[in-house]
Amino acid sequence: MYNSLFWDAGRFGHHSLGYGYGMYDGGMWIMGLVVLAVIAALTLSIIAIVRTSKKRNASGEALRIVEERYAKGELTKEEYDVMKKDLR
Repeated sequence: MYNSLFWDAGRFGHHSLGYGYGMYDGGMWIMGLVVLAVIAALTLSIIAIVRTSKKRNASGEALRIVEERYAKGELTKEEYDVMKKDLR
């Protein structure tokens, strides 16, 4: 009796727990595609996070340089404002 609850191959001719399609009738394909989709989504998310963090660091460094140049008197207030606006 216990065996017939899980492997009801006599009624349907395959091991699918007695309902619909089992893992042997295409379910493995679907599971494989789902796993690949999840891995691809995680990979693309990590790449996007790394790229945006690099851009922020580069922008912060450029803004620091502009602020230093303004503090040294190399830039006028108007030039400083334009460069600061462009960097943000």
